[in-house]
Amino acid sequence: MPDDFIHRRATTADALPLSTLAAQVFLDTYATHGINEALAREVATVYSAEVFERRMRDAAVELWMVEAGGYTVGFVDIAFATSCPVPGVRGAEVFRLYVQRPFLRRGLGRALMAKAEASARARGLDAIWLTAWAGNQAALAFYQSLGFRDIGTTEYVIDGVGYENRVLCKTLAG
Repeated sequence: MPDDFIHRRATTADALPLSTLAAQVFLDTYATHGINEALAREVATVYSAEVFERRMRDAAVELWMVEAGGYTVGFVDIAFATSCPVPGVRGAEVFRLYVQRPFLRRGLGRALMAKAEASARARGLDAIWLTAWAGNQAALAFYQSLGFRDIGTTEYVIDGVGYENRVLCKTLAG
């Protein structure tokens, strides 16, 4: 990770900036035609500071964040108790990896994913998995460059409408 970035474990005091960053990255990625009621509801419910606080209090979740000059610029949310939608896959879920657009291609995503892998190994797990929107080619290519394999599909539902997500998995070396 570049020297001017600080990465650390998130605390409940970070919930508001993390939720705001998450909403920004979500809308930047998915609201390509503008913001409708469904997307607004999704952001208000799924990306609230209260949701982030709950996740950080959950012993089966770790959130790691990156700061630049005291500002939150990215995070990874790792879940250790979720089930993969593809049967037979066991491991930690990279629930979210979000990096603010101005900080893309600076090694932050790779560093956060390395932290996710280390956290999974520390808990005795030998795989990590995630889901990514099928339309997000940049994210899919990024994960494949890290050694993830596409193992199936699932749906992410927003306001009753399903969106195809790819399920990706990586086996961790000892």
